[in-house]
Amino acid sequence: IAMVLSAVFVPMAFFGGSTGAIYRQFSITIVSAMALSVLVALILTPALCATLLKPASADHHEKKGFFGWFNAKFDRSVNHYTNSVSGILRCTGRYLIIYLLIVVGMAVLFMRLPTSFLPDEDQGVFMTMIQLPSGATQERTQKVLDTVTDYYLHKEKANVESVFTVNGFSFSGQGQNSGMAFVSLKPWEERSGAE
Repeated sequence: IAMVLSAVFVPMAFFGGSTGAIYRQFSITIVSAMALSVLVALILTPALCATLLKPASADHHEKKGFFGWFNAKFDRSVNHYTNSVSGILRCTGRYLIIYLLIVVGMAVLFMRLPTSFLPDEDQGVFMTMIQLPSGATQERTQKVLDTVTDYYLHKEKANVESVFTVNGFSFSGQGQNSGMAFVSLKPWEERSGAE
């Protein structure tokens, strides 16, 4: 089981993009927990079982105090669990219907979940990344940013409220050949083609 789970979760640590950033820590945590679980199961558990689970002699079987109370409670919970399972097995049809209702409820909830990583709603803001060839000067990057700003404010003025540009930085890295434009749109009602 540990090998199967590791085969599923180890590749997730090497995913790229935002998916990799989200799942990397979880995959490493799960694989580490599985590895420790295997080590405990193979090394510590047999040694502890050999030490702790020795057969009780007839004269020391009855315990008093805390251990007697614990054994009585544990035996009572085992009997309760056994009786519950036998009751479920006697009324299989009823519990099968309950199980099917739970599955249908989960399917309905699953269908109501959003299907994309980003919301479909119009947030009224978007970003434009500018990446010039390596070695491009900051002045050349600024000219491109000015052209982008001019395009948004004049050719798209029916939809664009304002443009804020940053020279020398973008989400793809820093450098004099990169830049970003943050574009704020007009309210939804004022935009042409809002449908």
